[in-house]
Amino acid sequence: MLRSRNRAQTALEMMFIAGIIIVGIMLVVPTYLEESRDISIVAYVRASASRACDYLNMGVLSNDSRYSVLNPVLERLNGLSPNLRVLKLETSQFNNTITITVVLTTPYSTIDNETLASAIENFILHDLNTTTNLVLSNGTLVYGDTVVNIVVRVEK
Repeated sequence: MLRSRNRAQTALEMMFIAGIIIVGIMLVVPTYLEESRDISIVAYVRASASRACDYLNMGVLSNDSRYSVLNPVLERLNGLSPNLRVLKLETSQFNNTITITVVLTTPYSTIDNETLASAIENFILHDLNTTTNLVLSNGTLVYGDTVVNIVVRVEK
């Protein structure tokens, strides 16, 4: 009789320890996955902004439909390489909305920054929609239940 009590006590202790481990996992894993999702979104935006800069810096028109948004800007540059580069990415999050501001830089003052920023912003929206898991819905990117806003600024 004493032996079965010891076994029962040992079994209860093991179940208690297993319960603590499971609760710990339930607390840690969702936070890790949420951070991973946010980092993935920022990485997607960075890669897309770099593709836009590379295309404009190359200065060669392409018939590829992905770059059709950038072609009018490239024609206005008239052979001038804008030497665009991604200066920084700024992120802010409120509830389930992430706003990512992409700051690009160019040494030339003759380039219309607003037109350039608008074209690159449109390129990023469509590029992320076609190459990643982000979905473009009514002009807004959505990743799962997270709304992603993209803002592009060009500075000299």
